[in-house]
Amino acid sequence: MILRLISGLVLTLALQNAVFAGQSCSETTPSPSSVRMAFNSASKLSKTLDKEQPQVALIARVGSDLSKYGLRYSHIAFVLKDPASGTWRTMHLLNACGTATSAIWKEGLANFFLDDLFSFDSLLMIPSPAAQKKILAKLSNPADYLALFTPHYNMLAYSFATRYENSYQWVLELLTVMLAENVKIDSREKAQQWLKLMEYEPTTLALGPMTRLGGRLFRANIAFDDHPGKRRYADQIDIVSVVSMTHFLKKIDPAAKLIFVAEPEVAPPSTALAAYPCEAPDRP
Repeated sequence: MILRLISGLVLTLALQNAVFAGQSCSETTPSPSSVRMAFNSASKLSKTLDKEQPQVALIARVGSDLSKYGLRYSHIAFVLKDPASGTWRTMHLLNACGTATSAIWKEGLANFFLDDLFSFDSLLMIPSPAAQKKILAKLSNPADYLALFTPHYNMLAYSFATRYENSYQWVLELLTVMLAENVKIDSREKAQQWLKLMEYEPTTLALGPMTRLGGRLFRANIAFDDHPGKRRYADQIDIVSVVSMTHFLKKIDPAAKLIFVAEPEVAPPSTALAAYPCEAPDRP
């Protein structure tokens, strides 16, 4: 009886934190099976991280079915260990549900998977030890990781423009600050210039005018006015994606490692893996 009460309390707190983090846009309460999957996905990822013991890594999840665009992962975050509690936590850019406003959130692994996900597998990207040390130093200082943050969210932001920003861009551009050798990058413009210099190749989506119009009219967090007109009218939408990021990361950091974390089997959630309370969002 006591165990059931504890489990219920853990799940309630987790659901509340997911809503506070702006992750869940659903008006209905997540099903018990999806909550179990979230906790078990977090547990499996935590065990993988414990085995690998990185100082910091990147984790991508499958929020939506993007297979028709040749993509798998729809969101990315940094993941690092909290020195006080010893638990793994994510750090990522999230937009407030249904709006074009975003913030940087810090939360536990269970929260990261507590969303209306299409699939619960994930991709873990572990930079080389030398790169991890540089990345961790920047993530420890709000002034550093907010320097390249733009609160105007656009799910399909142009890869080489600064009007908007999404989770992919924030992570990728922040990586340039950490990994660029002998170059001071203190703005998004400089980060994007360095990406061009290093021949970063964005992902190109073929989106026709009706698709673009529908997205623009019915989604506050989708815009195309930052894309070059010539590319846009040719139905070529260039974005940052997890695929393009992994290719680039392997190019500039050959020792980086990619680990696929398969979707776990459904099982009762562990009371030992409570959702970590979400911290107030960071904004410049």
